[in-house]
Amino acid sequence: MRKRWQLLCLADPGGKRADMKFFCKRAVPFCLILFSVLFFVSCATTADFDFSAIDGSLERSDYASVYAKLEADSKRLYSKNDEVLEDLDMGLVSHYAGESGRSNAELSRAEEKIRDYYAKSVTQEISSFLVNDTVKDYSGETYEDIYTNIFKGLNYLSLGDFDEAFVEIRRFDNKLKEITVRSQALLADAKRSMESGSEAVPSANLKFHNSALARYLSMLMYRTAGNPDDARIDFNKIKEAFALQADLYDFPVPASVAGDIDIPDGMARLNVISFSGLAPVKVENVLRVNLGSTYYKLALPEMKKRPSQIAFAEVTAVSKSGGSQAVARLEKIESIENIALDTYQQHYALIFMKTLTRSIAKAAATAALNEKAKKNDNSTAGSIFGLLSFASALTTEFTERADVRTSRYFPASASVAGLTLVSGTYDISVKYYDARHVVVTERDFPDITVTPRKLNLVEADCLR
Repeated sequence: MRKRWQLLCLADPGGKRADMKFFCKRAVPFCLILFSVLFFVSCATTADFDFSAIDGSLERSDYASVYAKLEADSKRLYSKNDEVLEDLDMGLVSHYAGESGRSNAELSRAEEKIRDYYAKSVTQEISSFLVNDTVKDYSGETYEDIYTNIFKGLNYLSLGDFDEAFVEIRRFDNKLKEITVRSQALLADAKRSMESGSEAVPSANLKFHNSALARYLSMLMYRTAGNPDDARIDFNKIKEAFALQADLYDFPVPASVAGDIDIPDGMARLNVISFSGLAPVKVENVLRVNLGSTYYKLALPEMKKRPSQIAFAEVTAVSKSGGSQAVARLEKIESIENIALDTYQQHYALIFMKTLTRSIAKAAATAALNEKAKKNDNSTAGSIFGLLSFASALTTEFTERADVRTSRYFPASASVAGLTLVSGTYDISVKYYDARHVVVTERDFPDITVTPRKLNLVEADCLR
């Protein structure tokens, strides 16, 4: 690049050396400054941060340490456009740490900002078209938005506030319906706005419309509240979720759920919900298409699953009085990672269309400058247009980046188990196993009181 600039500055087509000297002194530094600004604006993303130290604490389930590290590094991790991301990450880690009140405050802020950012400002839309989507406020993915309500609901249950927990489950359901309609309308508008090529837009048919996990929590709450009919409706909705969304629920209906409706008189029901693994993150997928004198670059955010060490988990309840014990294997009730990938498809289709339009526009500008340079090859203007074409191509290469911002701490899977026990106090343990049936880790919950006609709910996690 330096060699080409030197050649341009030494060239003296048409005897206009003075003009070229002026250009080299003034225009070239200006182009460099502009390029540098665009480069750093386009590159400052959370995805470039090294999370290894934080992830080490996460694997040890040292959530207090994870929270402290996120808080200490917040200025490096999160830009002014990442407020939703920061609140989601902090809110989820607070939840796992058992800080239910703090978690709800942080997740509520994230939810409010997601709603506010839905109507993007004109300035941000123009900036994102010129550079890339990382200059916009991050407004969350669909699954992040809706599962925020699930975790807020669990927080309220741990705080003993059934009414607010019910509200969050209803919000989850209503939000899912609204997002489906809204996204389809946006996609239809975007396709109509493209004069041609809409047939190349990726498929964006949303399959997810009913959450077995949300229905499960609702069922437990209705049962506890003494509404067996409503609890049975939710039980049937769980079976429907599996039957009508087989691609997302590619595993059997948990057998233990059938025992959660009718509890024998005088007996108590212990329910365990477990979260394992980590939800998908986005990675950049780059495609370059040659257009003869130039090319266009597509940098698209592809969502990919993260591997998990956990193959299955078992819960053991040991009576503090008689020493008797009951054991059950937890069964998957929701693949949050499957749902994350499914709900992302609509957003991805919109991103694809916008990225394609932006990249072609940038390529067209570069090609136009290059054509002008060719037509004025022996003049000062030709040299100027050549340099501008070169700078335009470089700017496109470095600013065309995918927005791979994603919350890092949603789980990949949710599993459940139910044990019918004699009323009393129990030591509860949940063991997590890998594919070789080796224990990866164990979660202990001592002195848990299990009482009839109460919601005896234990939540465990292993985010490996």
